[in-house]
Amino acid sequence: MAKTSLAHELRLLLGAALCATLVSCSPIERSHGYVPADDQLAEIAVGDDTRDSVIEKIGAPLTRGVEDEDAWYYVSSERRTIGPFAPVTTKRDIVAVRFSDAGTVENIERFNETDGQVVVLTARVTDPSVSELGILRRIFGNVGTPSAGDFLGEGN
Repeated sequence: MAKTSLAHELRLLLGAALCATLVSCSPIERSHGYVPADDQLAEIAVGDDTRDSVIEKIGAPLTRGVEDEDAWYYVSSERRTIGPFAPVTTKRDIVAVRFSDAGTVENIERFNETDGQVVVLTARVTDPSVSELGILRRIFGNVGTPSAGDFLGEGN
């Protein structure tokens, strides 16, 4: 009778382990960001609406142009993670609202992941950090170099 009970408990334990494994491998989907719907974008009048009216109608943007404050970007993405693997972006939408110099809406564009381009980054070599310099070089490295006072004429 003890063998039957032990075999039964082992089957239950294996069944629970199998269920836990299957549950842990189910996909986890996450949505990030915000992109206004088409009907909300239709409320924006090109040439008439200003930055303030755009914020009232569709909300503040996720980000603005780095060098160009006249571009606002609304970004939304969906990512799927399965088990221990890295997340994969399954969908990405971007709405770009561009403003004219007068401050009114000049253009509205919509992009998705098919419009993107792969950007190849270049490897750059930088000078070693302070921690990689020897102790003597750190101590005597500034000997003989001019100070700020020398440039201002205070060193004489």
